[in-house]
Amino acid sequence: MDTFGLSILKGIISFFLHPLTYITIIGAFMLGLSRVKRDRRDFHTRVHDVLDDVPFAIIPGLLIGAAFLILNLLLGLTVPFSTTVAMSLGAFLLLVTGQIRFLSPAFVFILPTLATFFYTPIDLGNDTLNTMQEGIGNASPFALAILVGFLVFMEGLFITMNAGKQTSPRLVESKRGKLVGAHEVQRLWLLPLFLFLPVGQVELFTWWPLLDFGAGTYAFILLPFPIGFRKLIHHALPLPEMKSNGRQVALLGGATVLIGLVSYFLSNKWIALVAIILVILGRAGILLLHRGKNKPAYFNERNKGLVILGILPGSPADQMNLQVGEVISKVNGLPLGKGVDFYTALQRNAAFCKMEVLDVNGEVRFEQKALYNNTHHELGLLFVKENRFEEQEEAQ
Repeated sequence: MDTFGLSILKGIISFFLHPLTYITIIGAFMLGLSRVKRDRRDFHTRVHDVLDDVPFAIIPGLLIGAAFLILNLLLGLTVPFSTTVAMSLGAFLLLVTGQIRFLSPAFVFILPTLATFFYTPIDLGNDTLNTMQEGIGNASPFALAILVGFLVFMEGLFITMNAGKQTSPRLVESKRGKLVGAHEVQRLWLLPLFLFLPVGQVELFTWWPLLDFGAGTYAFILLPFPIGFRKLIHHALPLPEMKSNGRQVALLGGATVLIGLVSYFLSNKWIALVAIILVILGRAGILLLHRGKNKPAYFNERNKGLVILGILPGSPADQMNLQVGEVISKVNGLPLGKGVDFYTALQRNAAFCKMEVLDVNGEVRFEQKALYNNTHHELGLLFVKENRFEEQEEAQ
């Protein structure tokens, strides 16, 4: 038991010694900086705090990583250390080149899969580099297929549970050159990935681990595994779009796990390779499916009413029962639309605001709030149309 506990402790320490842990956190901070810069360009104000992306990167990963740790303690998914190096290198290349939309486990695993099936170690003139190549061709394709399936499944959970929170409103040009609204999702999740290494002092039991990949003794490693996601949504509400996207990714990951298990029990490595190829193609297909490139914009100017593109956190509007995507049709009895300024209607009553709101289901309701200390100038609602007026006034 002492050997077992010491091996796990060494695995945990390896997580904090790995440079990818800190590169991912810095990357999340940089995403926050770029987001705030776009907010100020589009709306002349910050929507969410620059540090918000950091807890989004860490907390969900800790929760899902802890669940996978418990699961893999039983399963025993085992890969050589050289395979973890290939995984880290693939993730690092996608991360530092800014290709966040492709930082999916499905694409990260292209490099370790190619190395497992086709790479022959060569002398790189350095003992450390040569050691990192050892065993790369001995990685179990069954373990790779099952592992990438679990990782893609966890990616789907991240997207479903977390990606739709605090999306960032944007202003973009449509194909016709008109100003339309959109919501951008940029996320980096840091997953502590618990894996078995086929070297060490921990001996297997008669029943443990449940999956045997040919190692006589084991060590443990806690590998920092970054998962990225980026999507610009202009054709739909962000939350239901993210849930749909996440469910499809999770389903793809679950199917890959099942195919990988079939390949393991049949001892057929080509089925495992097919599973990995299918998850790569399937993930690329989901990216293409959710582009929404030729669909009409949801956040656009309308003849009647103004669509809420964003709500500033902590603002008076945030305290009201308003939601992104709803349409404000009247303010203080004055119908809104083309040629009618929201704040002009708001100032008809400097002390009180009454709105007629059309929700996303097409039902009408009324919202009202007392205004104090010139809060009518800082209500905290973001519209496509209002921002255009502000830019025109500043230019004059």
